[in-house]
Amino acid sequence: MSACQSRGNQAASSCADAGALPPRDYPLLADGAQAIVITDSVVDKVAEMLAEEGDPALQLRIFVTGGGCSGFQYGFAFDDEKKDDDVRVERGPITVVVDAMSLQYLIGAEIDYEDKLEGARFVIRNPNASSTCGCGSSFSV
Repeated sequence: MSACQSRGNQAASSCADAGALPPRDYPLLADGAQAIVITDSVVDKVAEMLAEEGDPALQLRIFVTGGGCSGFQYGFAFDDEKKDDDVRVERGPITVVVDAMSLQYLIGAEIDYEDKLEGARFVIRNPNASSTCGCGSSFSV
C-alpha cells in the first residue's frame, strides 16, 4: 500500500498532485503552419491504399496510445468517422486526422513513409519525443 493510500481521504488531493506530470513546453507553430507535416511519400502511399479500399470517405487516422517499450506508441488506421476534437490535415487526395489527446504528443511532427531494403513503414519524426525505441514505433516524452 502506498503512503497516499494509507492516509485515507485527507491526503487524497496532495497525493493526486504529487503524481501529476509537470507542464511541458511544446513547440510553438508559426501562423499558418500545419500541426503535423505530411510528406509526399505518405500522400502517394495512402492514396494508393485508399484506391485499393474503394471507399472515398476513408481518412488516415494517426493516434497515440499508452504502451510500447518506451511508454507511448503510435498507431495508424483508416477511419470514416469524424470526431469533434479531430484536427484535419488535407494534402492532395488524402485527409489525415489526429484526435486532440494524441495531437498534444504529435504537434510539429513529420509523418513520412519509407520503402527500403529493411521493409516499408510509416515513420514519425517527433520533436516532442525525448527517446524512442529501436524500431521507432514507440516513444517517451
